[in-house]
Amino acid sequence: MPTASFHPVLRSLNRPCGPTDCPSTLIDSFTARCAAVVGFTLAASIFLFASVGVAQEPSAKPKAKLTPEQRAAAKQKQEERKMEAADKRRQSFGILPPNDDSPLGKEYESAYARFRDAVSNLDQIQCRQQLATDRTSANRNEILNEWMQAISQGNSTLQTWLAKAGDVYASDPDKYQQIGEALVEMLLADVELDRFDPWLAPAKALMRAKRFENDMLSLSAGMVGLANLDFDFAEECWAPLKQANKLQGPQLAYFEQLGSLKEKWKREQEIQQRESEKKDNPIVELTTSKGRITVELYEDSAPEAVASFIFLVEKGYYNYKSFFRVEQHVCAQTGCEKGDGTGNAGYRIPGEANRPEHRDHFRGCVSIALGSDKNSGQLDVDSGSAQIFFSFVPMPILDGKYTVFGRIVEGQPSINLFQVLNLVKEEERKDTSKRPDTIFSAKVVRKRDHEYKPNILAGKLPR
Repeated sequence: MPTASFHPVLRSLNRPCGPTDCPSTLIDSFTARCAAVVGFTLAASIFLFASVGVAQEPSAKPKAKLTPEQRAAAKQKQEERKMEAADKRRQSFGILPPNDDSPLGKEYESAYARFRDAVSNLDQIQCRQQLATDRTSANRNEILNEWMQAISQGNSTLQTWLAKAGDVYASDPDKYQQIGEALVEMLLADVELDRFDPWLAPAKALMRAKRFENDMLSLSAGMVGLANLDFDFAEECWAPLKQANKLQGPQLAYFEQLGSLKEKWKREQEIQQRESEKKDNPIVELTTSKGRITVELYEDSAPEAVASFIFLVEKGYYNYKSFFRVEQHVCAQTGCEKGDGTGNAGYRIPGEANRPEHRDHFRGCVSIALGSDKNSGQLDVDSGSAQIFFSFVPMPILDGKYTVFGRIVEGQPSINLFQVLNLVKEEERKDTSKRPDTIFSAKVVRKRDHEYKPNILAGKLPR
């Protein structure tokens, strides 16, 4: 499966970004994410060369017998072949057939143009920031707000463009074969980076056209279905692999739990429907180094966790807290006072994962992180404090153990851009190139009319 390591453009997405980087390095980072798609023609060609290979002429002589001049000439020819392959790739990657004037084709081109405009806007913000002479707090806040809006627009136009690409391809897979090839490559790369959100419809178009007999596509499309809570589609993708004994590891474990996940999701949807009618769940907004994230809190299901979270938000506890652990296909974790997974808010709250009205772990949910009992080494369900984590995929293995107290309702694509790292590990803390993403600020947007104060099991509340 292609990964960011094959894509020079995509590689820059994992550049570190912290509070001191805002907004210049932050702008670089997200602009690179957008450029990863706008410039995917070049990235894809380089990936193809690296993974499947461009036709190369075997050397007539062992390298050891070549003179320095011959080695230089051979290297030059190899670079020229690479550039030729890249140029051919750019001319066909994701391009509509000549003279295509179909309504879907026009919608595709229009969506692509809007996305390019969004990327151009990001570049302009970057230039303005670099040339700005006013470095006051007000100016920085103005640029930050402008940047956050640009991120939102970039994510929105990207999603629309990919959706239109899926529609075009589904309408005539043979005619739009080049669009399909582009979608396959982008899908494989994005799934590796937990960027599932815009891919459900395009993944369905690719799988149901049956033009790409590719096990990696089936695995990745199944992950898209799983993350987007379309468990029937995940089963559709994975069942043939299971029958052929090609499904293993996490995907096999998920496949065997699809039935129970469907039941859990049905229950969750019923609860969310009741909550949407009441419209009184608290709302918190996090402004992070990769965009704004809006979180709805499950006060009726996890009142202790919600009380503690709102209490700490209003105390300013989460301001400038890092996402010190971001693990592929698992979660993004924050809220540590020390930034290495060992800090907390100075108190512990009771676990609520065993309450009858408890919630389960789906993509985008937010839960209380836990530690282990010092004596037994077992998970201590009452060890929760300020550390929280956002799930990238459903995690039924955590249900009934970790308290789910909310979910992302806006801004999931922002979390997908976070730097992958684990500063719990000493060797990664020593690596100065690994700087985590950060919560710049957290604020309560809506809450119920009562005091929010945690009932603590041990420790003391901060003043």
